[in-house]
Amino acid sequence: MKEELVQEHILHKVDHPKPKKKDIRPYSHSEVKAMLDVISHSKLYSRPGKRECSHSLPHVDRNKSILFLLLDTGIRASELGNLRIHNVDVRNSRITVMGKGSKQRTIPSSPRTGQVLWRYLAQRKESTAEKFLFVTNQGRILTRSRILNIMRTLGNRAGVNGVNVHRFRHTFAINYLRNGGDPYTLQIMLGHSTMEMVKRYLSIAQADHDKNHKLASPVDNWRL
Repeated sequence: MKEELVQEHILHKVDHPKPKKKDIRPYSHSEVKAMLDVISHSKLYSRPGKRECSHSLPHVDRNKSILFLLLDTGIRASELGNLRIHNVDVRNSRITVMGKGSKQRTIPSSPRTGQVLWRYLAQRKESTAEKFLFVTNQGRILTRSRILNIMRTLGNRAGVNGVNVHRFRHTFAINYLRNGGDPYTLQIMLGHSTMEMVKRYLSIAQADHDKNHKLASPVDNWRL
């Protein structure tokens, strides 16, 4: 094209390959409950001549806060890791997130999540407003891989397969729509520039509604 030997770029006639869409598998209520049930103690283990026992684990309040925030707001792992204490407004139940493209958004959270965060912050030794919200023992930022490792370890103890951080985002989105949430508001909260991903969540939520209608329909159940 640059040498003007051809008039048209032949590769423009080739269709782009479409990436395979991965299945969206939200966590069930029982899976989330199982992870919360084991968040403070190790698996049972036995020692010679003694009964089975477990031991208490560190960072219980931190890890519980991470799980609640991921589930309650649908934020990305990178966004969660970059949260600073001043980004969390416990009194008014909202958090301020810096998303992709340096776009800031404010997301509401539940009072229950606020309680969990308050308990975590109350025991933080250094909790000035500019400090990162979630840190390691050395006070360093939690990276995406570190957050993933925390959640996978928790899933292994709870017997939940396929645990990853993004599934919390899926779980939040689908349950938001299942419970009557507005898809356009969801798009803003998730920080999506288009509705494409929200439409996938909508289709899953609609399938649930269709299934529930078959179970609950008076016409079907009363055999009219």
